[in-house]
Amino acid sequence: MLKKISLLSFFFLLILAKQGFAQEIIDTPITNLILPPKIPKPVKPKVYVMITGRVLGVNLENVQGVIVTNICTDEKVSTDNHGIYHINVAKGDSVGFAVAKYSSVLKGIKSDKAETLNVIMIKRKADNLPPGHSRDDYNKAKTEDDDLYRILEKDAKVEGKWNY
Repeated sequence: MLKKISLLSFFFLLILAKQGFAQEIIDTPITNLILPPKIPKPVKPKVYVMITGRVLGVNLENVQGVIVTNICTDEKVSTDNHGIYHINVAKGDSVGFAVAKYSSVLKGIKSDKAETLNVIMIKRKADNLPPGHSRDDYNKAKTEDDDLYRILEKDAKVEGKWNY
C-alpha cells in the first residue's frame, strides 16, 4: 500500500511539475522574435539636368567668380564675367552660392526639368547682427532683407537683367 501511495504521489508531483513548467512558458515574455526580412523599396535613380542662371549683385551688376556648389554631389562651378553659370542638378538637390562681400545663398531644386535659377546676392543685415541681439532685432533685419531682395528682383525683371 505504501508503494501505491508513493507511486501515486510521484505521478501527482509529475503532473504538478508539468503544469508549473507550462505556466512558466506562458508567463515568459518573448524576447527573440524573428521577423521576416524587410524588403527595401526600390530607389529611383536621380535624373540630372543642366540648369543655368545668372548671379547679380545689390546694384544689379553681374557678379563674376561666385562659387556655385551642388551640395549633394559637391560639384562646383564658377560664374563667368557675365555672372552666368551652368551646373548639373537633380530634383531634391541644394545649390549654394558663395562669394566674398555678399551673404551666402542656398536654393533647393524642386523640379526635375532644366530651368533657370537666377540669384541676387546681397549682404544680409540678419547675418551681421551683433552678439546678444534680440529676436525682435533679428526679425526686423530679416524683414528688411526680404523687402530689399523683392525690390531688387522686381527691378532686375523690369530692366531685363535676367535675359541672356
